[in-house]
Amino acid sequence: MSHDTLYRGTIHNDQFRLFAVDCTDTVQQARDLHDLSPLPSILLGRLICAAALMSGELKAPRAELSLRVQGDGPLQGAIALADKEGNIKAYAYEPKLWLEPASENLQVGKNLGKGIMTIMRQSGLKTLYNGHIELVSGEIAEDLAHYYQQSEQIASAVNLGVLINQEARICAAGGFMIQQMPFADPAIAETINQNLHHTPNVSDLMDMGMSLPDILGKFVLRGVDYRVTNDTEVRYHCNCSKDRFARALMLLERAELEEMREGITPLCHYCSKSYHFTCEEIADIITALEVPK
Repeated sequence: MSHDTLYRGTIHNDQFRLFAVDCTDTVQQARDLHDLSPLPSILLGRLICAAALMSGELKAPRAELSLRVQGDGPLQGAIALADKEGNIKAYAYEPKLWLEPASENLQVGKNLGKGIMTIMRQSGLKTLYNGHIELVSGEIAEDLAHYYQQSEQIASAVNLGVLINQEARICAAGGFMIQQMPFADPAIAETINQNLHHTPNVSDLMDMGMSLPDILGKFVLRGVDYRVTNDTEVRYHCNCSKDRFARALMLLERAELEEMREGITPLCHYCSKSYHFTCEEIADIITALEVPK
C-alpha cells in the first residue's frame, strides 16, 4: 500500500534545496472529514501541500508550523498545521461554499480576495517565529514563494496542484519547492527555470500515474545533478483529546466557566470530533481553579 510522502533533496552540491510531496490521500481525508465543497477543497489541499513542504525544514524537537491564509472574499481562508513527524491537520473557514456560475468554484485567488498569509513555527509551547505577508495572488504557491523572498531572502520556486473530479474525489494533490542558496550558480538556476516553464501541471502528471520522483527527473530537474536524501510518510492526524480541551478550559476566566455550568460540547475544528463536558465536570474545573497553587 502506498503512502503520502515528503521527499527532501539537494541539487548541485547543496546549491539548491529540494522538497517535494504527494498529499493525495491526506487531502482526500481532509475533504471527507469536513465534507468540503470543491473550491474549499482546492484551497485546503494547496495549503496542506504547502505546509507539508515547509515541514521539511523543521529540525527542533517537537517542532511544528502553522500556515494560515485570510482574505476578504467569500472563500475567507483556511489554516493547516504540520509537524516534524509528518502529521498534518487543517480546516477551511467556509467549507460549504458554492458559487455561481460553476466555473467560479475553480478560482481560488479571485474568491479568496485581498488578505494575508501568516506563518508560525513552534517547538513545544515556545514560538520560534511568527511572520506574515500580504497575499500576492491568493493562489498559495506564488504567495509562499513571495513569503520566502520577502521574509527570509530565499529565492524559491513553488508549484502546488490539486485535481478534483465531479464526484468530489481528490484525483491528485502534491507539489514541490526549490530554494536557491546565495552561492548558487546562476546558470543552473536558469536551467531549472527553463525546465519549470516546460513542466505541465504537477497534479495532471500525478493523475497520469507519475510519481513525484518521476516528475522531478523527467521534467523539473531534467539535465540537472540532484539527489533525494530522505523521505518521510505524511498523514492526516489530529491530536485532540478531552484532556486537551479540559486544559484549554482551565485557561478561561471563572466568569466564562460559570456560563457553562449546564455543560458544553466543544467541537474540534480539525477533525470534527466533539467532547461533552457535563455540569459536574465543569464544576470540577471551576473547583480546581480555586485550589491554591
